[in-house]
Amino acid sequence: MHPLVFMRRAKVGVIGCGWFGTAHARVYREIGDVDLIAVSDINLESARRVGEMYNARYYGSPEDMLEKEDLDAVSIAVTPQNLAKTAILAAEKGINMLVEKPVATSKQELEALISAVEKSGVIFMPGFIEIFNPAIEELRKCLKSGDIGDPLMISSERMGRNPKRPLGWNIGVSLDLGIHEMYVHTWLMGQPVAVRSMLRRGENGYDEAAVFILSFSNDVIGVISTNWLTPAGVRRIRVSGSKGSAWVDYLNQTLVIERSDHSLMPQIRRKEPLLEELQSFISSVISGRKPDIDERFAKNVLDSLFSGIEREVEMK
Repeated sequence: MHPLVFMRRAKVGVIGCGWFGTAHARVYREIGDVDLIAVSDINLESARRVGEMYNARYYGSPEDMLEKEDLDAVSIAVTPQNLAKTAILAAEKGINMLVEKPVATSKQELEALISAVEKSGVIFMPGFIEIFNPAIEELRKCLKSGDIGDPLMISSERMGRNPKRPLGWNIGVSLDLGIHEMYVHTWLMGQPVAVRSMLRRGENGYDEAAVFILSFSNDVIGVISTNWLTPAGVRRIRVSGSKGSAWVDYLNQTLVIERSDHSLMPQIRRKEPLLEELQSFISSVISGRKPDIDERFAKNVLDSLFSGIEREVEMK
């Protein structure tokens, strides 16, 4: 269904009932302007479990749900290799959508998805959840206010030991973890003008460690380091400027601003990023206004990531 300016409540569905699809269902039940109507999963038992948990109808395929239900919007949280084709199904039905990261796993999938979305005119939002982390919101305000002067370098680390291979995720760490940092770098600095990478691949051929080097039009240098090798989870980002630096701990939702003569830690009210993200999405669906984080933003981010992977620097 196309955006309805005078819609009072949004009728939504969730496609994919794994752990994160289940989280989407939970959060939709907490949003006042939403009725969770239906869920689907190719594992009917998973769909039944979530449907019964949240009093929603359940289906064993997205096609059945999209055909039988009158929905205004869906969250798509299936395995990465199925994201784009499922989103195209929703676009062809004229249903607004939030598509979880990485949105697409190849340039071909991405182009087909963007074409379908723009042809249909639906509201599209990528699941770039860290943009809704309150610490990243504060960092963006800090940069705009000039608290650390002109940005000179942005660097981030995202690491962990839990690849999704047992869940059927046929992607490497760049599309699993690295994409988070690519979209945050883009959100803070604009689209990079050039990206290169160094990748370490595992026995299965997928990258398990990656470093991306970015250059931006304002002469800012970007560095992204990500891997599936580090025992403890690490998620942090730092921006260094002409007058100081600022860094964020994503997990603790903290921001520290450091200058030569002092440092400070602004008080940040903790929020659930997924709730903030889905509220923003539903607001766009109800109002009919295109979100700032839309299919074009998603395309810019993925174009940068794919370009960096293609421009890999071989390790000698």
